[in-house]
Amino acid sequence: MAQKGKTSKRSANISKGIIFTFFIIYLLVFGVIITGFSSSLQIVSPESFPIFITYIPLLCYIGALFCGFGFLIFIRNATVQKSRETQSRKKIKSNSLYKQALFLIIFIFAFVPLLSPAIDQGKNTNNFSVYNPNWNGGSELKIIIEDLGYEVMTVQSSLSATERIPGNKSKLLILLGPNQFYDPIFEIPYFINFFKGSNSLLLCHDHGSTSILLWEIFVANMLSQLSSNQTGEMFPVTLFPDGILRDNESYYPTPEFPIIKDFDLSHPTTTTPNFIDEVILSRSSAAAGGLLVEMFGWDIIGSASNTYSWVDKNGNGKIDPDVDVLELGFMGTILSLFSGSPIPLDKLKLPLYSPFTPHVFLAKDMGTSRIFVSADASLFNNELIDDPLYDNTQFAQNIIQWLTYYNNNDWIVIFDEAHIRPENSRDLTSAGIFGFIMQYIVHLSTNPITAWIYPLLAFYTLRKYLPKKDKKAEERKIAEAEEKKE
Repeated sequence: MAQKGKTSKRSANISKGIIFTFFIIYLLVFGVIITGFSSSLQIVSPESFPIFITYIPLLCYIGALFCGFGFLIFIRNATVQKSRETQSRKKIKSNSLYKQALFLIIFIFAFVPLLSPAIDQGKNTNNFSVYNPNWNGGSELKIIIEDLGYEVMTVQSSLSATERIPGNKSKLLILLGPNQFYDPIFEIPYFINFFKGSNSLLLCHDHGSTSILLWEIFVANMLSQLSSNQTGEMFPVTLFPDGILRDNESYYPTPEFPIIKDFDLSHPTTTTPNFIDEVILSRSSAAAGGLLVEMFGWDIIGSASNTYSWVDKNGNGKIDPDVDVLELGFMGTILSLFSGSPIPLDKLKLPLYSPFTPHVFLAKDMGTSRIFVSADASLFNNELIDDPLYDNTQFAQNIIQWLTYYNNNDWIVIFDEAHIRPENSRDLTSAGIFGFIMQYIVHLSTNPITAWIYPLLAFYTLRKYLPKKDKKAEERKIAEAEEKKE
């Protein structure tokens, strides 16, 4: 009977082990599949991408991690029980298996970001990364800004990390062609606090995640003012429609590479300290004009040609009046609340062709903060910014100095590298791994919702897993020391 009971118990343990293993593998595979699906969906339809999908892989990985801990604890309990049966009179003292596993995970998470640069030498080939020296990188822009006398930093994990920069310097945040979505829970509150200070923003769109970023900031800012019964200037808004800006009047070598010549010469970014004549773009989009420009008081800095330019949404190379339009949809309801009166339906459908000339550069001076929006980020990549035939370098210098009020001593320029990732894969560079590990820690420790409880949660969660002093060994040492004294 005893042998039969042992066999049944062994079978039950094997079954439990199989169940744990199945769930661990299932959650990991499902997380990888959802990650690939969400990445593809962001590329195909970024404007309609539901934000909550980005949390599903994280929940899967966390679930797999907890299942792994449960599996290790299960193995530990089964092993300890067997040891007690065979060696009941012996006191075996050893660290539990799950503690060792936890220490191993902490060790890996702590040292991978430190050791991985030895493998890839910190190189980065992501589009618009300031660490990418290739044609599609932004390293030349970083050098240009440093030559102007500015202190330049980068963010790899979370934008909230900039709140921990010591000193009282103002910050110029540069979003250069990001393609990862900005988390409305953690990062939109950051932007609200960001614009409460004397900080500025340079936003360069490149068919990525900035298409609705300004709207998210606007809605959060509006709700913040309504909840606190405050009044003040609202955050300006624009949209970047899907499609490629084509200009059949001014381009080189094809209409997909428009040469911008129509500038507002009364604005400092076009004249101070350098006079801007021509700037070349590459497969740009356009900032929505019409109602949005009028309502939020944008300064139009540069536009494509009046008659022969449009945003080609279906890529057929010709204007389609029923297709090449931008419908505001539900955003019109938000604008109606903001303006205090209903907006006519015809104004909620913005043509992306003449007489609505596509605008590519917009600016807004909010008093203590300034915003500059570019519908293209490629004009600042390493290939175009150094082209001697155009004024891309001089234009970048003008924009940076205007955004920082021509004061390089009291400003820090910060590039957002956290939202730049490879187009069709995960970022496995040393910087990408570091950012992936640190972003959740920074999110939890800096977000107003979780910052107050995060230290307590971390302490009480890890306390029972941390090594403890051997009290008996300490007592024995004290007793031996006293005996020696006697």
